[in-house]
Amino acid sequence: MTRLMLPDSVDIVDFIRRFVGSILGPNGDGTPPLPAAASKLDYEFFGGRDIQSRCSGFGYHMECMFESHPAWKHVGEAGLISARNGLEKYVMTKIADEAFKAVIDDEEDKRIQRRCRLLEFITPKMLDIDESVCNETVFSIAQDELRKINGYRSPGDKINCVTRACSLIFSAFKFVEGNKDKAAGADDFLPVFICVVLGANVPRLISNCEYIESYCNRNTMMTKAGYCFCNLRSAIEFILTVEASSLSIDKDEFDKLLRESEAKLQAKEKK
Repeated sequence: MTRLMLPDSVDIVDFIRRFVGSILGPNGDGTPPLPAAASKLDYEFFGGRDIQSRCSGFGYHMECMFESHPAWKHVGEAGLISARNGLEKYVMTKIADEAFKAVIDDEEDKRIQRRCRLLEFITPKMLDIDESVCNETVFSIAQDELRKINGYRSPGDKINCVTRACSLIFSAFKFVEGNKDKAAGADDFLPVFICVVLGANVPRLISNCEYIESYCNRNTMMTKAGYCFCNLRSAIEFILTVEASSLSIDKDEFDKLLRESEAKLQAKEKK
C-alpha cells in the first residue's frame, strides 16, 4: 500500500477518501452532516444505506483501477493481490461498525450459542473421529483461534482466524504416526471441525459469517480461506440440525442426553 503514497496515485487515494466519507461522513462516525456542512462536501453521504452493494461496487471499481492505472501496471499479479487485500483491510477496518450493523443477527447468534451449549454431550466418538487425531491441545488452540474472530474488524482478518483453526486441525492429521503422507479428506476433516466449533461456541458466530460473506473479496473466497469458510458454514448447519441419525449413537440415548442437557441449560438460564 506504500504505492498509494506516490504522487501518481493521488486520484486513487481521493476516490478511497470519498468512498469512506460517504459512509462515515465528516464526523467520522456515520452520522449525517448538517445541511451547511453537506453542501461543502465533495461526496454524497449515504451512511449505512445499501452498504453491502456499495462495498461490492467499490471493490470491483478499485480492482479495475489497479489493473489499468499507470502507477500499478508493472506490479504483477502478486502486487495486485497484495494491493487488493491491503485496501480491503484499510477500508473495512474504518467502516466496520457501520458494515457490521447491516448484517448482525442477534437471534441467530443466540440460537447457535444455545445449540452449542445444548450439544456439549457430543463426543468425538459419536462423530466417528479416529482417536489418533483427538489431540486436546490442538483442539483447544484451534478453538482459541476461532474465538479471536471478534477481535478483528476486516473480513480478511476474520476469515484468517477460520483458516488458522483449520490449519491446526490438518496438522493433527498430518502428524499422526504412519499418516504423514496422507492428506485428510472432507469426510475426515469436517467431523473434527464440527467438534472444534462446538467447543469454541463463538459469540456472534452467525453475524461474523454474514459479515465475511458480504464484504470479503470474492477472489479470497476461491482460495484455501474460502474452503475453510465453507466448512465453517457446514459445521454450523450440522450443529443446528443434528439428530441421532447423524451420529454414532442410539436414538433413545441421544434423546435422553438431549433432555438432560436441556434441563440443565434451563436451570442455568433461570438463575
